[in-house]
Formats: sequence, structure tokens, C-alpha cells
Amino acid sequence: MTILVVMAMGAEAAPIVRSMSLSVVDDAPPPMVWFEGSGLVIAVNGIDPVHRVDSIGTTPAALSTAAALARFKPDIVISAGTAGGFVSRGGYIGQVIVANGPVIHHDRRVPLGGFEAYAQGHYPTMDLQKVTERLGFTAGPCSTGDSLDAPPLDLAAMDTHGTIAKDMEAAAVAGVAARSSIPFTAFKVITDLVDSPEPTAKQFMANLEVASATLAVALPVFLTELNG
Repeated sequence: MTILVVMAMGAEAAPIVRSMSLSVVDDAPPPMVWFEGSGLVIAVNGIDPVHRVDSIGTTPAALSTAAALARFKPDIVISAGTAGGFVSRGGYIGQVIVANGPVIHHDRRVPLGGFEAYAQGHYPTMDLQKVTERLGFTAGPCSTGDSLDAPPLDLAAMDTHGTIAKDMEAAAVAGVAARSSIPFTAFKVITDLVDSPEPTAKQFMANLEVASATLAVALPVFLTELNG
């Protein structure tokens, strides 16, 4: 079995690559970076060639996923990385979240009949409730938007969805996986709390390193369960 893990930021991926002794795959299309080893592929979106920052957001995530699917033909796809949580829904810094239920785009609004559901996506995830509970992680709804902040319309969509992990890539990865009928889940560690009075960007920068370290420990354990 081959598991594809799609990640946006090099800082999130680096501890996992080191801990699992993965090797660079030479034929990744720029700016993407691929790592491989023992039935696992990690696809990192790479550094944007114009702005020289990590290629975060839905467009790079979809491109990265599509390219890696064509190259590696995985059996499972995972969107892994960091996310925002909610104090009001039991969230805390360092919390490990596994997607449960459909993943949506909380910032896409097209109120034209069937286009409304299309815009949000509602892409399916694997039923991993028992695995998640066994590992002591938290299962719940995840949603995706292309902005770090959360204006009222986005918050309303997340409230309706019951979002406990707000990220910038998962729904895009899920959409590509769904079009290829490949099982999908999201695996996120909370770096910031959306409903905290402290600015999101400040929280994210303060907690990225510790969240990435948590991800490097938790994700291999989760992958072992999936392989089992």
C-alpha cells in the first residue's frame, strides 16, 4: 500500500522527513518537492518562485496532489499540516485532529442552485473514528479557506459545519482525491485558536515549531495504524 501525504510548508514536513529517513525523489515538477520511503510519499508544495515563500493555499495544494497522484498512484491521500482550532469547541494548541465527515471550502459562496454545494465541496473522508479514539486524537469536521483570517461570513459557514480544524489546503486535496476515487483524510495539529483575542498570525508564528514537532511524532503513529 502507498500513502500520499500532501503538505504545504517545508517547516511542517522537515521533522517528519528526518524522523522517517525519507529520500528525495528527483523527478518532482518544480517547485514541488517529493520524499519517499517504505510505502510513504510526502509531497510538499514547494517555494513559490515569484514571492519566495511556501506555496500555501488551495491552488498549490490541488496542483501538488494531482501531480503526485499521477506519479505514485497512491491508495490513500492525506492532507497533513497545521490548522486553526476553536476554544468554543474544545480546541487547544497542539491538539491533533483527524477529519471526520465531509471537508468543505468555508470561503466559497456561489448561491446558484447546484453550484452552492459545488462551491463548498463536501468531499468525503475515511471513517477513522475508532483509529482516532484508540490513538487519543480528536475526530471532527475540517474546513478550508484561502485566508489566514476568518471574517464573519467564513465564521458562519464554519459554525454551520461544526469546524474544529480550519486550514488552507485540505478541501482542495480532498477534491482531487475524490475525482480519482481515492480514500482521503486530513491530519492536522492546532497552531492557533480562531476565537481567541490574540491575533492569528502571532499565534501561528509562536506555535509553528512545537506544532510541527507534534506532527512529526503523531503522524508516523497514525500511518502505522493505517498500514495495519
